[in-house]
Amino acid sequence: MSWSTQELADLAGTTLRTVRHYHDIGLLPVPPRGANGYKSYGVAHLTLLLRIRRLVDLGAPLSEIREMDLAGGGLGDADAYVDKLRELADETSSAIRRLQTINAQIAQELSALTNKDSDSSEPLSSADEDFLTVASRLVSEESMAAWNQVRTKTADHAALQEFGQLTEEMDLADVRHLPERLAAAVRHLQADIPELSAPRFASKRGRSFGRQAFHVALAELYNSTQLEVLARTGSILREHPADHG
Repeated sequence: MSWSTQELADLAGTTLRTVRHYHDIGLLPVPPRGANGYKSYGVAHLTLLLRIRRLVDLGAPLSEIREMDLAGGGLGDADAYVDKLRELADETSSAIRRLQTINAQIAQELSALTNKDSDSSEPLSSADEDFLTVASRLVSEESMAAWNQVRTKTADHAALQEFGQLTEEMDLADVRHLPERLAAAVRHLQADIPELSAPRFASKRGRSFGRQAFHVALAELYNSTQLEVLARTGSILREHPADHG
């Protein structure tokens, strides 16, 4: 007793066309024909076809399965089949680890974007956020962590909030006291977060490039009024680096 091609396909849960395709590409050996002239399949053919279908379902390309020496045993050999399954298991484990890493990075990015202002009633301006993005590519992780702490302290300093609201059209005379107040806020932040006083550059291109990159970011992100206030604030901090009361 033996099975016809259609019967073999039915037993394997596939189609007649698939069986014929596997014959055409050399995956499934063509069986001898019976006295009636029809192909005659046995258990070995069914086992082989089931293994092929299983490997395909598990993601193995037909080209790789075909490279297994079917004529010399190959997939028809239980040990070869086990070896292929182990190879797929290793590949799958590596893929899972890679996807877990990607998933963790996505979660971290989402958390940074959606929860960064959870502890502050006054979120940073878009310009400040973009500036911190540039900073993240230039300073060390420790320095960046310190700068990120400023997010939770924005609401404590009216000068920081006022700075974010400055517009191009404002008369500098109207904000002439802001640089001093902003300098005081900076000193207070530096006292709370010492790392802010001397951020460490981590860019491979060095400190000079880091400073130049910051200047580019400042010029692009802030309007002329804000830049003038920053310049005056910087002068105050250089002249009086510590608040002596």
